[in-house]
Amino acid sequence: MTRPRILQLVTGIAIGEQSGGAEQVALHVALRLDPAAFERAVFVMRRYGSPAEAAWHARLAAAQVVVFGFGPPANGERAELQRIWRDLWACVSAFRPDVINSHSERGDALNVLVRLLHPAHPCAIRTMHTDQQWQTRPWTGRLFAQAVFPLACAREIAVSQAVRDVLERRPLARLLRKKSPLCYPAIDSAGLREAREARARLRHDGGSAAALPPGAPSGRPRVGIVGRLMPQKGHAFLLQAVARLAEAHPIDLLVVGSGPLDADLQAQAAALGIAERVHFLGHRRDVAAILAHLDLLVSASLWEGLPGAVLEAMVVGVPVIATDVSGSREVVLPGQTGLLAPPGRGDALADALAYAIGHPADMEAMARRAAELVGRFSVEEMAQAYAAVYRQALAGRQAG
Repeated sequence: MTRPRILQLVTGIAIGEQSGGAEQVALHVALRLDPAAFERAVFVMRRYGSPAEAAWHARLAAAQVVVFGFGPPANGERAELQRIWRDLWACVSAFRPDVINSHSERGDALNVLVRLLHPAHPCAIRTMHTDQQWQTRPWTGRLFAQAVFPLACAREIAVSQAVRDVLERRPLARLLRKKSPLCYPAIDSAGLREAREARARLRHDGGSAAALPPGAPSGRPRVGIVGRLMPQKGHAFLLQAVARLAEAHPIDLLVVGSGPLDADLQAQAAALGIAERVHFLGHRRDVAAILAHLDLLVSASLWEGLPGAVLEAMVVGVPVIATDVSGSREVVLPGQTGLLAPPGRGDALADALAYAIGHPADMEAMARRAAELVGRFSVEEMAQAYAAVYRQALAGRQAG
């Protein structure tokens, strides 16, 4: 029996550097789909030439997941799109996927174009990783999201209930009676369990700073934020909060990640007079080890699907403060599994931080409940959920 061929369509695989949670979900799905049941491949729109990218490329190759595309950036957006289109067309001609699962705005658009124009006519499935997309091209986004995707996509996967609500409220989706499957993003918890045990030992020893990862400060309470340095993640508002607390609750902030706002955020920290307390660690491959030494993890996002950094912190046992945005509020239940603050407000984040620092026992109790909650977010269950969506979409196509 021929195995269905599944192609994941992603922007890049430099996870934690130029690429983020959406790409990580796609790669975990590709790695965890049963190779006896599916042929698996990934099309990568852009190559960055970074260490994280090389590590993921090697991991895919070791699992016998074929990688296509992976071309260097072209000069100019038009030339870049032309190159990606040529590479994707060649990939579809060679691999002949039964399903293409895209994970980004550009990838979603290319996915439906291939569905309509390529002789193979693969089944188009897209995963919507946040309830707010097409921020820079709202009219283009409205056309695709409201008209093209409901008609051309066999399935539109939601990563949270809030995202599913957005998808199912669209007039055309209601008219066509299209329901969006819910596949929560998951994390690979194997390495995180070790970090959880390490954190428990540190707590037992009174928060000893022994064996801190390089760059991590000791002494004051350690608060971390993990993610790409980009406007969506709200770093600027967290810096405002740290500055407001400088006198009453001095803390050290560990900023883990890289991105286009790196220089701007460092300049902001200096202008606020907190440069010595804000530690920009860049992209790190030892995030789990850093989490083990944190007193708090903050997600300051202005919008979000379901933030992987929050899930990872919860597995490790780190108390969480998050902004009250769609995906976060599904796992951060105020006063039960963490604290929520309104997005885009440094003063509200400062208030939440002040409470957390002043009530460590309450926060640790919330962290224990959070660890129980996220136990269901396993990569194995996520891959099984995606496999079910692929089978249902292909069965529906054959029936039609």
